[in-house]
Amino acid sequence: MVLEGSVKSITFHSPQNGFTVLRLIDSSTKKVVVVTGTLPELSVGENLRFEGDWGRHPKFGEQFQAKHFEIVETQSNNLEAYLGSGLFPGIGPKTAKAIVETFGDELRDILDYEPDRFRAKKIKGLSAAKVEQFLASWQENRHSRETLLFLYNHDITGSVAKKLWMKFGQDTISKIRENPYILCEEIWGIGFLKADEIAMKVGIPKDSPMRLQEAILYSLQEASLSDGHCYLPSNDLIGRTLKNLRIDVTDDDAIQNLLDQFKRICEAGRIKRHGEDCFYPSLDNAEQKIADIIKARLGENELPTYGFERELVDWEREHKFSFDPVQREAIRLATAHKICIITGGPGTGKTTILKGILHLARKMGENILLAAPTGRAAKRMGDCCGDKAYTIHRLLEVDPVTKKFNKNEFNKLDCNLLIVDEFSMVDTWLAASLLDAVPETARIVFVGDADQLPSVGPGNVLNDLLQCPRIPSVRLQHIFRQSGGNDIADKAAKINQGITPSPIEGPNFHFVPFETPEEAKLHLQQLIATGVKSKIDIDLKSDLQILVPMRKGPLGIIELNPFLQDLLNPGVPRQKMMGIGWSVGDRVMQIKNNYDKNVFNGDVGIVYSIYKEKRKIAVFFDEKLITYQDDELDELQLAYACTIHKSQGSEYPAVIVILDSSHYVMLQRNLIYTAITRAKGHVWILSAPGAFHQAVRNNRSTRRYTRLKERLN
Repeated sequence: MVLEGSVKSITFHSPQNGFTVLRLIDSSTKKVVVVTGTLPELSVGENLRFEGDWGRHPKFGEQFQAKHFEIVETQSNNLEAYLGSGLFPGIGPKTAKAIVETFGDELRDILDYEPDRFRAKKIKGLSAAKVEQFLASWQENRHSRETLLFLYNHDITGSVAKKLWMKFGQDTISKIRENPYILCEEIWGIGFLKADEIAMKVGIPKDSPMRLQEAILYSLQEASLSDGHCYLPSNDLIGRTLKNLRIDVTDDDAIQNLLDQFKRICEAGRIKRHGEDCFYPSLDNAEQKIADIIKARLGENELPTYGFERELVDWEREHKFSFDPVQREAIRLATAHKICIITGGPGTGKTTILKGILHLARKMGENILLAAPTGRAAKRMGDCCGDKAYTIHRLLEVDPVTKKFNKNEFNKLDCNLLIVDEFSMVDTWLAASLLDAVPETARIVFVGDADQLPSVGPGNVLNDLLQCPRIPSVRLQHIFRQSGGNDIADKAAKINQGITPSPIEGPNFHFVPFETPEEAKLHLQQLIATGVKSKIDIDLKSDLQILVPMRKGPLGIIELNPFLQDLLNPGVPRQKMMGIGWSVGDRVMQIKNNYDKNVFNGDVGIVYSIYKEKRKIAVFFDEKLITYQDDELDELQLAYACTIHKSQGSEYPAVIVILDSSHYVMLQRNLIYTAITRAKGHVWILSAPGAFHQAVRNNRSTRRYTRLKERLN
């Protein structure tokens, strides 16, 4: 028996076994009926066709018990989303809805074969000129139409749909039907869960070897990208995969089937095993490369340092400054060894040491390269050192097409000395690529704060290197007196030791308690109105940064950014695209490396102009103007507030840190330490009851699975 209709509501859905109870509007009778069965996660409004039988539940009454189902692609729903997607100039979501409501399911035939009927109708928002423009665009997009409608039906929209079409063209639908999991492998923005949902809809069996293998690989990838692991123990990997597949832990047959597929992909080399440790092959190679290159450098004798003391004394005399013994030793190590690490918190003299190292290198006529992971960190490094500093990606000359680096083991960097600042931010992949490109004869100095958060990407490279006693390193602990009695560095050092500063309030370190998110926003509003300016004279829009631990929640960046936009950029027209109201003058952040545009994750810019008709915006980053079509705006976010992770490598004249009880899982010492040390002038801590004190006490940062330390030792 066949039943067809649209989903009115979903009463129950079990993620474990897929059992679902939903209410369906029967397309033939227009009555609401109950359907039960084992189904994937569905959405209200989807049109479905079921095969099964009617039955009666003793408690809940008549139900349709579904055995099989398929998606029924209705033109109206798909077309409305497609027309309002931004592909058609001058057609927004409201106009698209009006068009579909006017013509219904006849719309496609009218546009293809009877365009005069379309011209004859008056639709609000469509002038005669816009009608002709729309009809021309409809014809231009005829080759991609079926593909994009298929993707929109599966909630793959905007830039992601466009990227799929650009990559696979007319073969997109057949490739997805053949293997939906190419979506999470090939395209940024689609994870395994979305690909798996589509797989269920196109008929891929739950026990398909392809599905199980892709789930295992996704779980390993997720551990690297989300949690920073370089590998997972096999038991952890299988456990994560069972959860992602929603397999019941008591289902022995399903678990054995999964273990069989795990064995197959290991035998095929898609996972590299060291005992019970499971690596992605590329991460295994990267970690081993770092270890091999560094061990080769450690095998060499100290370099001669003739004239070291005399030149340093001359510099001290010229600058009326004396290095302390630890700083002097750091400079000597950086001059005498092929690799050296200098680590310390704010105010401990890292920048001063760099100036000493650079002075000696210039006296020796060495070719020097300076680098940092982010644009802001590189600019700050260059300003402090009086020389140009590059982001690591720009230094290695990333190719926008292949995404590979032009500087590598076959095409080395031209330098005698490479200094990399903010090295705690550098992940395993980037560290391996960087080391690969440094000449064997050159010296390397890594500088960073080991107590900050580790890299966003996989690994914990700086801390692993510091645990290798053979690598020359200096840990700076003495805090030099800050100008104007600034107490931020001193209080940050206490927090780093697990000590709550007493008193908390100081000349530059401020503490503001709150009880509710609404009260926190009120304090935030008051600080922006008068509080910050009473302490420091800055441009609030460009020099004040609000930092929070998380994206979601009542005080996450998703909620805070529109609120702050109204406070810091008021009275400016908003143009809504990709669910965000953009305005000229908005502060924005790039959240994904874009090699074509030469902008990278964490780069901050200002919206320079908005082209309403063309649905695109231009953003000014440092010295370049970058244009984004509306379907590329998922790479940008408002940046009045950003996560503490995203602030790494940056410094701001003033910082407001918000710690709420909803951030409980993230309240850790290295997180609050990282946030506080972003501030150069003043920092305000807005804390829910106990949140700040909990973050100071909690030193149980999540362990990252890495093997670099063992490979080095």
